[in-house]
Amino acid sequence: MRQFLSGAIVLLAAIAFMAPKANATNGHQLMGVGAYANAMGGAVTAAPYDTTTAVSNPAGMVLIDKKADFNFEGFMPTRTADFKGAGGQDNQGGSPLYLVPAAGWVGPVNDTGDLVFGGGMFLVSGMGVDYDTINSIPFSAAYGDYTPWKANLYSQYQFWKLAPTLAKKVNDNLSVGVALNIDYQQMAFKNWFTDPNNSANYMGADLSRAVGTLGYGVTVGAVYKVNDMISFGATYISEQNFGDMEYRLSAGDVAFPTGQGTAIVSGDGTYKMKMNFPQQIAIGLALKPMENLKITADYKWINFKKTHESIDLKGDYAVVSQTTGQMVGAASALPLAFGWDDVSVIAVGAELKATDGVTLRAGYNHGNSPIKEEDVFNNLVFPAIVEDHLGLGVDFKLAHGWGLGLSYVKAFKKEITGSGDLMGQTSGAKIALEETSFILAISYNYGAK
Repeated sequence: MRQFLSGAIVLLAAIAFMAPKANATNGHQLMGVGAYANAMGGAVTAAPYDTTTAVSNPAGMVLIDKKADFNFEGFMPTRTADFKGAGGQDNQGGSPLYLVPAAGWVGPVNDTGDLVFGGGMFLVSGMGVDYDTINSIPFSAAYGDYTPWKANLYSQYQFWKLAPTLAKKVNDNLSVGVALNIDYQQMAFKNWFTDPNNSANYMGADLSRAVGTLGYGVTVGAVYKVNDMISFGATYISEQNFGDMEYRLSAGDVAFPTGQGTAIVSGDGTYKMKMNFPQQIAIGLALKPMENLKITADYKWINFKKTHESIDLKGDYAVVSQTTGQMVGAASALPLAFGWDDVSVIAVGAELKATDGVTLRAGYNHGNSPIKEEDVFNNLVFPAIVEDHLGLGVDFKLAHGWGLGLSYVKAFKKEITGSGDLMGQTSGAKIALEETSFILAISYNYGAK
C-alpha cells in the first residue's frame, strides 16, 4: 500500500507542472480523458476501464482492476480567424502542439474489495489561440473610412480537476460512487481592434494577464449490470462553483461601444469575473453480445447556456460619449455576451479483444456547437465549434501487470460565418477549428502476478 501511495503522489507531482493551453471537443470540454475514453468516442459511462472513470462515472472505480495509470496526450488543433469576407485577412495561429497529461489510481479499502478509494488529477477542459495581428473589419465605414482595423486576438484557458473518489459495489448488479471535485481554472484573453489611421480609435478587451481561481463540485454515478450482456450507467456532475478571477487593469484596457453613441471604458483598478463550469448529465449503455466484443452508447447534456451565455466583468467603468470623449455616466459591470448554448452529445464505441494481449477500439462522437452564427464575433478567441469526432485505439497487455495503450482522435473541420453578430449587424467574420490527437497510456495493475 505504501508503494502504491508513493507512486500516485509522484505521478500527480509530475503532471502539476505541465499545464497546457489545450482546446477541447464538446464545447471546450475534452470529448474524453485518456486513451481509452477517446478511442471509444467518449462512450464510457456504462463501460469503465481505467482510473479516468473518476471523472466520467465514479461508480466504475470499484469495477476496474486496482491500478495506477498515466495518460499523455499530444493535442494538435488548427484554428482560423478569417476576415476576408469583410475585406480583411485570415490567420491560423497558436502553438501547433499542446501536452495534455492525466494520472490516477485506485485501491481497495476493505478485505473484500467491494469498497475502493482512488482518484487522480485530470485536465478536463481547455482552449487557446494566438493569431498574428491582421486586418479585420472597417469599423469606421459609417464615417466614410473603409480601412480595415487591426485585430489582435489571443486566448488561453485551462481547467484541472482533482477527483478523490469513493466507490462501493452494493451487490452483484449495482455499483455506486461519488467523487469530490477540487478544481482549478485559469483564463486570459485579448480581443482588441485598433484603427490604423487614428490611434485614438480602439475597441475590445485586453485581459491578457492570466488569472486563476479555485472551485469545487461533486460527481455521482452508478453502474447497473443487468446480466453478463447488458449494463447501464448514469452520471451527474454538479455545476463547478468558482471564485472570482481578479484582473488588474489599466485605464482603457476594456472599451466597448454600446451601439447608442457611447462606450463603456475601464479605469485603473481590479476587475472581477466569475465563470462557473456547467452541470452535466450522462447516461450510457454497454452491450456484450460476444465474449470478445463490447458495444457502448452514451448521451450527454452539458448546460453551457447557464454558465457561458453572458458573464459579467465587474468593476468601475466610465460611460463615455463617442462624439465628445466626455464622461456621461458610470457602470459597475460589463456583460460579456458569449452566447453559448447547451451541448447535447451522442457517442458510440466498440471494443474487440483480438487476442489475450491485444484489444482494438473505435468510436464516434457528435456534439452540437455551443456557438451559433449570431455569436461568432464575440467568440473569435474561443472557437470551440467542432462537432464530429472519430477515435481509434489499441491496447497491449504486457508482462507483470503492465499495460500500454495508444489512441488517435480526429475532430473534423467545422466553420461558422458570423451573421447578425456585431450589434445586430453582420460581421462577415469566419471562425474554424480542426483537431488531431495522439494519446499514450501506461498502466500498472497492483493485483497482477
